[in-house]
Amino acid sequence: MIARNTVSEDPLNSDEAETPRRFFYGWTLLAVFWFILFVNLAFPMTGGSIINTAMAQDLGFSREALGAPFSIYFGMIGLSSPFVAMMIGRIGVRWTLTIGNFCLLLGSVAMATIVSTPLEATICFGGIIGFAVASGGNLTAQTAIPRWFVRRRALAYAIMLSASAGGGAIIAPALGVIVGEDGSGWRTGWWILAGLALVVTLLAATLVREYPRDLGQYPDGKAKPAAIKSDETPAKAVTVTLAQALGRADFWTIIVASAVTTASLSLVLAHGVANAIDAGHQTAEVGYALSIYALSGLAAKAAVGFLGDRYNPAFVWAGLLVPTALGLLTAAYIVEGSGLFLYALLIGIGTGGAIVCQPATIAHRFGASGFAKVAGAVFLLQAVAGMSAPALAGWAYTSESGYSVSFVVCAGFCLACVLLLAVFCRKRMTGLD
Repeated sequence: MIARNTVSEDPLNSDEAETPRRFFYGWTLLAVFWFILFVNLAFPMTGGSIINTAMAQDLGFSREALGAPFSIYFGMIGLSSPFVAMMIGRIGVRWTLTIGNFCLLLGSVAMATIVSTPLEATICFGGIIGFAVASGGNLTAQTAIPRWFVRRRALAYAIMLSASAGGGAIIAPALGVIVGEDGSGWRTGWWILAGLALVVTLLAATLVREYPRDLGQYPDGKAKPAAIKSDETPAKAVTVTLAQALGRADFWTIIVASAVTTASLSLVLAHGVANAIDAGHQTAEVGYALSIYALSGLAAKAAVGFLGDRYNPAFVWAGLLVPTALGLLTAAYIVEGSGLFLYALLIGIGTGGAIVCQPATIAHRFGASGFAKVAGAVFLLQAVAGMSAPALAGWAYTSESGYSVSFVVCAGFCLACVLLLAVFCRKRMTGLD
């Protein structure tokens, strides 16, 4: 008599599935996300800082007019986040990324062809490209990471978000040469982005997948979770709702720390180049400083990837706000001469690592299932700071003191957030998905 085969042929249920049989697609997806953010995040942020400054120089914009596109850009990223979270819930990560990067293509073509006034620059860069970055890059890709990675989330975030630093290291000096000292080549920069946006739109549409289970896999590449003994009851993962998050002190601490980090970054991106040029530096020299900013940010992301999976990522975030504050003070007082490169180094380490700590902290404290809604709310509320900092800095600018007051105030808020994160996010969270 032939014994019945009691082993399921389903790879997700088979006991033989304890050993992985094929390459984990999460790593392929991580590579796709990396290149998408290289184009979608690094180019508009680091490249936009150079191109928009050159545009303002070429078209005769005031400093307030220079700050307006970045104010709306950061505002659009934050204010559209709840809508983007809804898009992710309805049409998935894949098509949200595809639509977002197609918008990046449209915005880049518009910047290259029709922009000639501050209002047009604000609409095209701030509005269209801002929405493109919100939907086609950061929030959407960050939402996918907790689905594919559990034990290595901080590492995955660090690898993915290193795209902004890696992109900045390449893009900044290249655009410094392309736009020229007189700023006349700035439209060429947008044509380059348009071509890259077309490529990542196609990548998103063809290679992105929603969940490991869609390919018969489990998070982290495990073929099957460890078997549970018959006398044990599996622990049910806790799901945190947005309503529950709103009543927690750590949620509001993350909001404040995110707002301050975003304000610091938007201030640097909108006015950092102009501040350095005011101090006597040439555009090409500033481009090399931005490379230092990007490379130091890359090193910081690598460190966060190692530390964030071993220690409370909120504490790592608090530590990184210290060099951020020191970099802002350097920009205020000693950016002349070699101070430019010290400023770039400190800001790169601080903000470069902090942008990894933010999603890692959210995922650590609210879990994968609550990530999109909580992160959407965080991005929405931090948008006020992202919008306000460049506009207020442009308003406060004077030919005598430059941007010093704005940099000093922002540095003070960074140091205050060190204490907030240490106090209200000290408890490690367990039992989340």
